[in-house]
Amino acid sequence: METRKREEKNKYNTIPMGFFIGLLVPAITLLLFWYAKYYPTTSLSDFFTTLFKPEVIMKIVSLCALPDLLVFYIMTKKDMMLGAKGMIGSIIFLIVITIIVKL
Repeated sequence: METRKREEKNKYNTIPMGFFIGLLVPAITLLLFWYAKYYPTTSLSDFFTTLFKPEVIMKIVSLCALPDLLVFYIMTKKDMMLGAKGMIGSIIFLIVITIIVKL
């Protein structure tokens, strides 16, 4: 009963919000990766052009998915199970997109 009340009070503990956060964290990670490694020499549009090569996208997606694990861990520790379910949905979505691009 008390767990249900805690879930209802937190506005971030919803499945759509977890899904959104699960897609936002890899996008921010991708931008940080570009800024840290390629910023002075490569523009963002050139980076995205080279990103869609199959041998590159697998490495980048796996790199960007790692921070999702940290956010998922934090959500489960704070007992935000609905948000964690949304995170799992976004990770599955990213896996399906990666498989489609790989084919």
